[in-house]
Amino acid sequence: MFGTLQESVYALLLLLYVVTCPRVTATTCPAVCFCPSVSRVVYCPRKALPFIPAGIPTDTVQLTLNDNKFQNPVISRANFSNYRDLEQLYLTDCGIEYIEPDTFVDNKKLKWLDLGKNKLKRISDFTFRDLTLDHLFLNDNPGVEISTRAFGGLKTTGLYMQNNAMDKLSLEVIRPMNGTLKTLWIDGNKFDKFNPQWLFLFRTLSHLRIGDNPLHCNCEARWLHEFYTASSRIFENVLPPACRSPGQLRGQTFKDLHTDDFKCQLPVFKNVDVILEKNVGKLTCLASGDPVPTIYWMKPDGTAEVFIPKSEDITKDMEGVMYIRDPRAELKNRYQCVANNPAGNVTFSINVAWPADEVDVTKQYEQHDNPAIEKTDDKKVDEKDEKKIQDTKEGTAIEVFQSNSSKVVGTEIATVSAVVKDRFTTSDLIGAVVGTFVLTLLLCVIVFYVIVKYQRKPGTPVHHHHHHNGVHNGDIKRGPPSRHELDEVEHTMKMLDKRSYDIHV
Repeated sequence: MFGTLQESVYALLLLLYVVTCPRVTATTCPAVCFCPSVSRVVYCPRKALPFIPAGIPTDTVQLTLNDNKFQNPVISRANFSNYRDLEQLYLTDCGIEYIEPDTFVDNKKLKWLDLGKNKLKRISDFTFRDLTLDHLFLNDNPGVEISTRAFGGLKTTGLYMQNNAMDKLSLEVIRPMNGTLKTLWIDGNKFDKFNPQWLFLFRTLSHLRIGDNPLHCNCEARWLHEFYTASSRIFENVLPPACRSPGQLRGQTFKDLHTDDFKCQLPVFKNVDVILEKNVGKLTCLASGDPVPTIYWMKPDGTAEVFIPKSEDITKDMEGVMYIRDPRAELKNRYQCVANNPAGNVTFSINVAWPADEVDVTKQYEQHDNPAIEKTDDKKVDEKDEKKIQDTKEGTAIEVFQSNSSKVVGTEIATVSAVVKDRFTTSDLIGAVVGTFVLTLLLCVIVFYVIVKYQRKPGTPVHHHHHHNGVHNGDIKRGPPSRHELDEVEHTMKMLDKRSYDIHV
């Protein structure tokens, strides 16, 4: 009987526990949320929730928490580890700034993850590891930084990163999803160009959006226009890509343009400086072009220093500065600054002699696309365009000559050479001009005198005609000059030629 009574007490206690203790099942729902019956859906948007509410059934399939401002801007694995059946998770506009790695590692069934319109600062490596998604939304998170392995271990068919104000995105970030990614939205960002290597990824997609980006439409974007023209199905029903620059193409879409409209500009040298101090020489080369050129300083021994522009550099100028140690130990050598971009190469050559008080500089512009063709410009360099060369006490400072023919077009080689040797003052130039004028005037007087003096040939008869009024008029018969006359003229010319004049203009 005692045993029967004890069993009855245990049964009663168990019944009381079952009745009084809360159970987290699909039939329960947080008070602030809406849970349709027999749906395993929890719907809690716009409830001003400061955190994820308690009481969410563990077998929830769809959880919507949009438009709540969480006090803690960091979400972690502990927030979702109990919901292993979760397939759709909506966390739009919840004030999230950081996502800890492996936050969703326990949600193996997750297919739809929406983290759009938050304040994400950075997505770290392996944040979405071991997930196989249909759609991952990271859109409308301005300024978000995505690490190189943020998508490491992730498989998804759709990735949406529009309106994130991103100006650069490495292809290595997207590469882990190759083979699974079919839809990519990166429109509404700040991309001004895409590397041609993106073509291999773009070809694997079924849908692509890259519109509303400030694209720079030079020859480097030609491949993208060709792909857009040949792949209209991928860009169906989307805003077409458009050009922000250059100016003549601003505002025009890819639909309005032809491949020939995408052009590059050959590099042009803007400034070259050579400064020699006591124990060091500094060579500076500044060139511009579209796209920004790479600068090569070629040394006499055949080696080179290379200056590569930064990918995010929006200017068109590139400067290369090379230092030379102990220059006075060197002999006269030739240095070359080469500016290169997809439009071609131009070369600025400098022959530098490094004696104590004299420098000989020759500079040339050359086009290496066709070195067999050479065209020399014999026009003098404008004095206004030639910067002053200043000698310092310890060394020599050399400023670049600014030439009017600094642009190389087609296959021509425009060469401008200037050799600095002697210098002339204003008085030297005036004296040279006056001396030339006096010499010419003197020569004309002597020649005129000789011709007048020998008009009459000695011994030539003169015929007199007597008129009734006693006036005698005579006709002079002129003949060719005698040998004596010619010898005297030749002697006079030889005397003048014995004096030489050096005239420098």
